[in-house]
Amino acid sequence: MKYANLEWRDGQPYNPEFDDVYFSIDHGIDETEHVFIHHNQLQKRFTENKKPSFVITETGFGSGLNFLITVKHWLELSEAQQTLTFFSVENSPFSPEDLILAQKSWPELSYIAEPLQQQYNVASDGFHLFHLFSGRVKLVLMIGDVHDMLSQMQARVDAWFLDGFAPGCNPDMWSDSVFSHIKRLSQKDTTISTYTAAGFVKRALIAQAFDVKKVSGTGNKRHMLTARLNHEDALEQTVSQPWFEPLLHKITEKKVTIIGGGLAGICSAWALVKRGFQVEIIEEAAEYATKASGNPAGMLMPRLSLEDSADAEFSTSAYLYALRSLQIIDPEQKYWQQTGGMQLACSERIKKQIANFPEDDSLVQAMDAKQASELCGLSIDKSVHYFPQAACVYPKKLLNYMINEMGEALSITYNTHVDSIVYENQQWQLLANDEIVHKTSCLILANAWNIKLFSQLKHLELRPARGQLSYYKANQQSIQLKMPLSFKAYLMPENNGLHVSGASFELNDATTQLRESEFQDNLQSIKHEFDGLFDKDDISGGRASVRAVTADRLPIVGHVIDYNKALNDYADLYKGKIPSRYPRAEMLPGLFVNTGYGARGFSSTFLCSELLAAKICDEPLPVSSRVRYALDSSRFLIRSVRKKGTNI
Repeated sequence: MKYANLEWRDGQPYNPEFDDVYFSIDHGIDETEHVFIHHNQLQKRFTENKKPSFVITETGFGSGLNFLITVKHWLELSEAQQTLTFFSVENSPFSPEDLILAQKSWPELSYIAEPLQQQYNVASDGFHLFHLFSGRVKLVLMIGDVHDMLSQMQARVDAWFLDGFAPGCNPDMWSDSVFSHIKRLSQKDTTISTYTAAGFVKRALIAQAFDVKKVSGTGNKRHMLTARLNHEDALEQTVSQPWFEPLLHKITEKKVTIIGGGLAGICSAWALVKRGFQVEIIEEAAEYATKASGNPAGMLMPRLSLEDSADAEFSTSAYLYALRSLQIIDPEQKYWQQTGGMQLACSERIKKQIANFPEDDSLVQAMDAKQASELCGLSIDKSVHYFPQAACVYPKKLLNYMINEMGEALSITYNTHVDSIVYENQQWQLLANDEIVHKTSCLILANAWNIKLFSQLKHLELRPARGQLSYYKANQQSIQLKMPLSFKAYLMPENNGLHVSGASFELNDATTQLRESEFQDNLQSIKHEFDGLFDKDDISGGRASVRAVTADRLPIVGHVIDYNKALNDYADLYKGKIPSRYPRAEMLPGLFVNTGYGARGFSSTFLCSELLAAKICDEPLPVSSRVRYALDSSRFLIRSVRKKGTNI
């Protein structure tokens, strides 16, 4: 990802690469009103809209002017319970500093611009989700090539703003592949408006079955184009991977039951309560967050990669979204602190990342040992990656606050074990010893690795992994630590006289008794980096819990595939037939899953829970298709059937 290389000319941002300005300093607002608001009839459509949401997609976010003006009208004209979802593609986004400077040109829009500026961070390619104005507005910034980003998008768009630089300056923004994706993402009565009146743009839209008109322009532009998709028969949809594009079962009432009262369950409830759902959590323990979610402290840092992969995109997008979520939930930082954090160069993989990862001051900075030591408070003898926005999180306190904030929309039933689930009469029956303990039409399984105990989830490659923490009494040296450090273990700053460190990783071990051998292993990991910081007598207890770990180290989020039907439908997938030869996946109605976070729950769960809620509500999805596929619960089964002769 690269920020826009701007030149400022008389207070106006200019892009030398495309030899063009981003907006008119004198008439920018008027031009946006004329081209995009008026010619998409947005004021009328916002007022008359009866749907829960309205979706706009823009090619070229630039300074954000079109977004700000659209939000202004949306807040004035729409119903309070409706949501504007605004997707915008940008290959070279403004830096945070340039965005603030540009948006100072419109002081009358500052009440919209400032909430965006407070959250704005797009320090990596991919999809970035922002919630504004108590959820009335969702902005999804898609950072990357326009063709790549639109190909990864799933939504039904109501209106398009085609606002790239002029076709002669930036032809990639106006290619046939872009227009084909515009068609794919449109629906009947979708409208388009654009500054340009170029003939090839008009012909390209007509070729995609849009009705196109040339109308009066504004400013120095004599003409511009508008378009509408009026032909329902032009909307035949094809999918590239039907096994990941399920046939949806509509959720008819806003009630859901969740099995599991840990981080995944509570974050799932949070995302749904924001959408007006009534949620009941079924928890087998006597209180919430008794497993890994109940650790006294945790660090929030991303997992970087030098590869362009779904894993890498997900990790960074989820990390940045988690930070935005925490800021919204707890702006006073009572239950988390944005301290920054460091990853020490403790392996060849990390050393390569420090040497080669593209630096962005807001995401990650490479530091030598001297700089790192001065910043973190302890003596470090290695280079590090410094994450200036990383945080310390206090899980149980934060989850307790979230539970209280959900109020009567959330109920939790404790001391209730569920050992099987059965679908009967359009409801899921939750059973214990063959006795029904609860019924629901919509069920989310968020009970970590115990999900595997349900027969419907037997195909998941999910295993328990025991982890034991150690608590150390703070001393004069250790209290100098200002931020969490990650090495072969991790070490948290002092809190209430103790440091938290760990954790062991024992795969396929689900026991929770404390072990002296793991206390010693944790201590040796610290001594390897900070000899003399602690000794055996400083150990002041610990905690063991069990994580849910997937084979590919990615969470599992979304619908649950009908396993037996999938085996039949995709049995010959290994033969390499074209995807259109296969049916769309059949999912078990009203059954969803949210698990598999391993040791990175807080950096992943907020975005995954938002994705899950969007799937349940059939909303535009806030992540790219490749990320969505990488998290899909069907992925393990599909990988198996692609290998001829594999036992499944």
